[in-house]
Amino acid sequence: MIIKLKGFTLVEMAVVLVISGLMLGAILGVGNAQIQQARISATKTKQEAIKIALINYITRNNRLPCPAIATLAPGVAGYGLEAATPGTCTGATVNGNVVTGIVPWSSLGVTDENATDGYYNRYTYQVALAATNTNLQTVSGLKGAISIHTGTPVAMGPPNGGNQSNDCTPAGGNYNPCSAVAVIVSHGINGAGAYSRDGIQKALPAGADELENTNNDSRFVIKDYSDNTANPFDDIVLPLTTSDLLTPLTTHGSLEDYRASINDDLSNIKSAIIADAIKNRVGAISTYGYPIPLALPALPANTLNDPWGLSYIYTRNIVTPVVSGTAGNLPAFTLTSFGPDGVAGGNDDITTVITVNQLQDAFSKVGW
Repeated sequence: MIIKLKGFTLVEMAVVLVISGLMLGAILGVGNAQIQQARISATKTKQEAIKIALINYITRNNRLPCPAIATLAPGVAGYGLEAATPGTCTGATVNGNVVTGIVPWSSLGVTDENATDGYYNRYTYQVALAATNTNLQTVSGLKGAISIHTGTPVAMGPPNGGNQSNDCTPAGGNYNPCSAVAVIVSHGINGAGAYSRDGIQKALPAGADELENTNNDSRFVIKDYSDNTANPFDDIVLPLTTSDLLTPLTTHGSLEDYRASINDDLSNIKSAIIADAIKNRVGAISTYGYPIPLALPALPANTLNDPWGLSYIYTRNIVTPVVSGTAGNLPAFTLTSFGPDGVAGGNDDITTVITVNQLQDAFSKVGW
């Protein structure tokens, strides 16, 4: 008996190969997508870890760190450390009221690995220059200077007048409380404009939107991923506002915000004014009058300055000495801070009025 063996025809083999190719392509496609998603997730997780490190740095130093100098190579002095001289950040790139470099991982106490994104490039780190000052008011008066936009050309202001996505300036105000204090940028899978661990910058982006995130000014673009040939975008940008950085600390009582700082200043100023009025009281026992001083008494500069470093505006509302019969609801003196923008008349001005009856209790204890 003869058994005939039948093999695959060329057509059948071709069909098998095509199917196998399609299956392999699908598997590789899924695998590549999973890898890219894992890198994106790792990048965002590291950004959050850097954010926590920045918050912890504030608790230790009462300020934010300068960026590290991006062009330093391993082994060079200063590698991974914040640039010298807080407030000026010597060596990093200063542009107006912001300074740019890379995340200062060594100063923050994070690893070199966690200072690189999922594509093994350094994160760009920009911070408001004033936020790196060592002044006592730096944190309580922390304010942003960085705007976020939905595309280029960037136009300041909300939609219908601009394309800024973090503008919540009150009507009549000069300061935007939603502006970012710092920003942490991954330049994505293409790494265009990013610095390597060796301090070498990769080729700048070809597209306008990614280029905006490398030019060291205080404006950044955040938008969805795009593979548009003329204007691709894969940057991963994390802006950090005052609230992002300070709310975790003020909520747990680790740090005062500007409101608590102003209340502390007001309490100290009020006590000094009461002491001055008692010292300079006029008249006889039981008919004393307590003059409100023409100017604020001598106090430490950090008490006489608001959280943004400007002097409180003091107004004496009563020119004659306060006596027992003075109406308690009258204003005795007023303190005004011009707020974050430092400009009078904006919606961010903070005015506190001290009435006579808030002083009379203290005066009564030493005898009218």
